[in-house]
Amino acid sequence: MEIKILFGTETGNSEGLAGDAQKALSEQGFKAEAVDMQEVNAEKLKSYTNILIITSTWGDGEPPANAENLYNELQTSSGVDLSHLNYAVFALGQSFYEHFCKTGKDFDEFLEKFGAKRISPIELSDDDFDTRFPSWIEGIKNSLLSKK
Repeated sequence: MEIKILFGTETGNSEGLAGDAQKALSEQGFKAEAVDMQEVNAEKLKSYTNILIITSTWGDGEPPANAENLYNELQTSSGVDLSHLNYAVFALGQSFYEHFCKTGKDFDEFLEKFGAKRISPIELSDDDFDTRFPSWIEGIKNSLLSKK
């Protein structure tokens, strides 16, 4: 089973977690690949079957620079059919900010709006991704293994 792990990052944390996810999923026999969000657009999403989105929120609720194009495209598009797509979102943020994990929440809403199916509920990490991520990826692995 092929899984694309899309990361949106400013400081490298999401990219590092995407690498960890790729390793964990590959060890279970999945064909996993970490992909920089700047390499992805809505058309490319149509060619994927399973994606994980790992993204931070930047500034005043904005997406990281490498996720801006995909974010803006999904935000302004209509009629995109992603009903074949399975996804899960891991959002990084800090709850003392007004727009805590906004980018991850928005990606979750965009994908749902276009008919994609959640593998698991969105995970909101309050600067505690080192402790939350391992259990999240374990849940993803179990969910995907049940679909194999």
